[in-house]
Amino acid sequence: MAHQRYTFGFTGESSRPLGEERFSPQNEADYERLARIAAAEAAGMDLLLDVRDIELYAHVSRKTVYRLVRRGVLTEKRIGRNIRISKRALDSMLSQEIGG
Repeated sequence: MAHQRYTFGFTGESSRPLGEERFSPQNEADYERLARIAAAEAAGMDLLLDVRDIELYAHVSRKTVYRLVRRGVLTEKRIGRNIRISKRALDSMLSQEIGG
């Protein structure tokens, strides 16, 4: 049996599944983040992504990012208390998860 995600459908709200809006750009800064990621990808460059970048790019929650780091699935680089993840490492993990 397939898992069904519930949505709010009243007062003209979006019919997207609950929580999905977090993965969509919410402001100009989010659009700039996605543009920076796309430009680096087109140039063949690697980037160090922060947690919000990963939320937008991979459509996973902040909690999931930290869980993957804690389990050693993603290797982080620390800058002070902040973590950064290599885009190449993230892409590699995503392709393995998909089965590619």
